[in-house]
Order: sequence, then C-alpha cells, then structure tokens
Amino acid sequence: MKERHYTAAKLNAALRVLDRYQIQSDGVFERTDIDRTRLKETEYRVSLHQIIDVLNNIAQQRWHPELPYDIGRNLHISDYGLYGYAVLSSTRYRDTVDFAQRFHYLAAPTAEMSFDFDKDNPGWEFEPVSVIEQSPDFYSFLTNLQAGIFASLHQDVIGQDFQCNLLELRYPRDSYYTIPAHAADVIKFSAEKNRYSVPPKWMDQRLELGNRMTFQQIVQICEQELSELLSRDEGRVSGEVRKALVQSLSFGANMELISRQIGLTSRTLRRHLKRENTTFSDIVDSTRSELALRYLRDAELSTQEIAYVLGFSDSASFVRAFRRWTGKTPKHYRVGF
Repeated sequence: MKERHYTAAKLNAALRVLDRYQIQSDGVFERTDIDRTRLKETEYRVSLHQIIDVLNNIAQQRWHPELPYDIGRNLHISDYGLYGYAVLSSTRYRDTVDFAQRFHYLAAPTAEMSFDFDKDNPGWEFEPVSVIEQSPDFYSFLTNLQAGIFASLHQDVIGQDFQCNLLELRYPRDSYYTIPAHAADVIKFSAEKNRYSVPPKWMDQRLELGNRMTFQQIVQICEQELSELLSRDEGRVSGEVRKALVQSLSFGANMELISRQIGLTSRTLRRHLKRENTTFSDIVDSTRSELALRYLRDAELSTQEIAYVLGFSDSASFVRAFRRWTGKTPKHYRVGF
C-alpha cells in the first residue's frame, strides 16, 4: 500500500471540489510526502496510503457534509487512463462489470467491491478499505466518496439517464457526512451492508458509448505486437517488460508495478536492464513508438484515441512525442499510407 503505483486522479478531483467550495487546501497534504507541484503530471505516482492520508486530512476538517460525494462525482472515466478506455469500449454492462472486478486494483481503490448479479436487484456491494483506524466521520466520508464515484462512472458509461434505484449505507442517518437526496430513488441508512443497486433493465442493454470494434482492433494489434516481441532477439528481461506493457496496456504504469507483474523487485529489474544496456523508460518509449506507428497504419483510431490508449495525458503530448520519434506529425505520417 505504500508503493507508489497510482495516478493522482482522486487527489486532483478533491482539489477541484475544494477550489469550487473556495476552501484553502494547503494543509491537506501535511505529512504525506506528496509533491503537490507534480500532481497534474501523467507520470507522477502516489501510494494508496498517501491518497487515504490526504482524504483523512480533508475529512477531519468537516468543511461540508456532502463534500466526499461531490469529490466522487468529480471523478470521470477519462481520469482512469487505459483502464477507463477499456471500460468505455464495453458494449454491455455485464462486460463492464466483469472488467471492473478484475482490474479494480488499477484504479487506486479506496473501497473493496464486488457485484451481486441478483436477478431482481443487481448491484455493487462495497466497503471502505481499512488501512488506518477509521473514525465514524472517515468511514462515512469514504463510503460517500465511493457512492459519488459509482454515480459519475455509471453516467459516463451508461448515459446521463442512469439513476441508482436503491442506495444502502451502513452508517446512521445522523452522521456528519451524508448523501444528497438525489443520489438514488431510495436511500436507506443503518443498512446491513453498503450497496449501490443498478436497475435490472441496464444489465443487458447496449451501452451507447461502447465500441467493440475499436477495442477489438486494439487487442488484435497488441496481440500481433506481442507475438513479434516474443520472437525478437533481445535481452530476456527487456522482452518480459515489453510483454507486460503490451499485455496489460498499462503504459502509465511505473517500474514498481511492472516489476511486480514479472516477479522481480524494482531494484533487481533495474540491474537486469542495465546489463542489457537499456532502461525501463527507454523500453516504454520504444514500445509506445512501435504501437503508435502500427495504430496509425492499421487501425481506424483518432489521434486522441491513440494518445489515450498509449497513456498520454492529452493528444498534444502524444503529437510532441510522435514528432520526436519520427520527425512528423501523426496526421502527416498517416497520409503517407
């Protein structure tokens, strides 16, 4: 939990909401060892423990009872990088559920969650993570944060017509941090478990933003790239790093996360790569470059979509990197084919 694997998306959402409430946020990073000046950088990583510490600092201030729900509502699918892109490519909600349960750990989880496929009342059961001794305030803070996240992501994926039909919360109605009445058709407090119900009609309905063809193109190209990587005459560990990057489509991942995926410590990985006359950043850069060329040649993806898939913060960053790789813009490169 103290390893820095995660983007600062949740922290940036919190800062946006605090700014909207005109709240001075300088003190919320005390004793967290977070470099606030780098929070907007795509490559900057924080630990789950640091995220929890910042949220706890905010919770202790009791600035506003609906603050955590608003923070959750300010997190969108675009904040989750490639994980979010894959979710958007799902064409059925069931596919979204399967993917989210498998890869939830990639999204800096502040709550454990699982999906109950009850025919009459499907929904997400969730419980805030227990990384520190939780006060009642902080428990309800994290619970409402997750409820807000559910609301925002469901509307991003399913559409703005989505509305939770039943929200069950373990904390009592008189808790300081509470939920707005519009969060669900029915809200129950002091429930046996936290549960965010999903109207059954959505389970098999086609998602309006889903694009299975786009997702299949990405997967197919990555499989081709993976096959070529495995046949290359290169250092064994370098190949394993490339394989992990391509398989997981996690170009925003740092070396600690990738090293864990291939069964090494980051120190051992760094030592092996040095022997093979390369670095982790060099491998990420060259793999991104190769995939970018392949996407532009073989896939009907926009520059913005390719930037998203390859883990860039925006299309402008991707264009600058592509110009560095090839001396051309993506548009000019594609025109040549």
